Amino acid sequence: MRMVHYINGKQGKAGYGIIEDDYVCPLKNCDTPGDVFDAVKKGKVKTRGKIKTGEIQYLPPAGQAGRLYCAGLNYRDHAEEVKMPVPANPVFFTKSHGALCGGNDAVLYPRQVTLLDYEIELAVIIGRTICKNTPLTEENLHEYILGIAIMNDVSARDVQLSRGQWFLGKSFRTFAPLGPVLQVFDRDVAERLYDLTLSLSVSSSSGRRYENKKQHGSTGNMIFPISRLLNELRECVDLIPGDVVATGTPAGVALSSPGRLESRVADILGISQGQRIARFLARERKTNHRYLQPGDVVESRIYSSDRVVDLGVQRNEIVGDE
Repeated sequence: MRMVHYINGKQGKAGYGIIEDDYVCPLKNCDTPGDVFDAVKKGKVKTRGKIKTGEIQYLPPAGQAGRLYCAGLNYRDHAEEVKMPVPANPVFFTKSHGALCGGNDAVLYPRQVTLLDYEIELAVIIGRTICKNTPLTEENLHEYILGIAIMNDVSARDVQLSRGQWFLGKSFRTFAPLGPVLQVFDRDVAERLYDLTLSLSVSSSSGRRYENKKQHGSTGNMIFPISRLLNELRECVDLIPGDVVATGTPAGVALSSPGRLESRVADILGISQGQRIARFLARERKTNHRYLQPGDVVESRIYSSDRVVDLGVQRNEIVGDE
């Protein structure tokens, strides 16, 4: 079952609906992710009428109240490309809920940012509260997860690296496009969860596709499965309906990494960490042309080979924040 969270352009009212071809069938009495989860689990999903997809605006399928948790370095190939060791335990950071936007919304390029990066991620949306003592396994994920969706962990690398913490560089407005589609977590999804293709491409304003701005990977390359991520989080916080957990990104991001020889020379010369970061960022600005620019269009897809799981196409234009 594939759903969207939307605003009807004619009525201006937000709601959830089931996708049927070129139409959305609005759900009755389902205003929140928790409402949708309860209706699905009880087999009481009821719809009323149809709306053409061309008449709606897509909203983040997580709703308005959830929080955003992200797993870092959870793909082996991504850890390799940034020359970081595979972590022994899951690594997490947060993004502001205010960074969420719809799957087809524009991403704003802040005036103070110079290195804007992309990270396609599979996101899970919580449908039922997960507490410290909740027993979570791969086999019972369907009892707590509402569904899965595409998320782009848009990142201002210059802000992220120069400030000594990640939150600000990852939390600008529109830095977390989510959707457009939410696929309900059922047996079909569970059976294909670690065999999904993640694909991201970038085109210029003229429509020319860049060969050096892309990602392609598989959820089978995750280091920690989703049950492990959720179990780690529940030790610290209760996860509530509408919370989003992004599960990591595969290789292909714009960010490069200092070479080992360069790092070794810096050690010998006693160059401070702050100076190293400043030099690295200066070189990224001068020589790395993979970062996003205003006018670029990012398209992201996550799907199974048989298309039983298909999270649609997330399409975001990069727009200067005037």
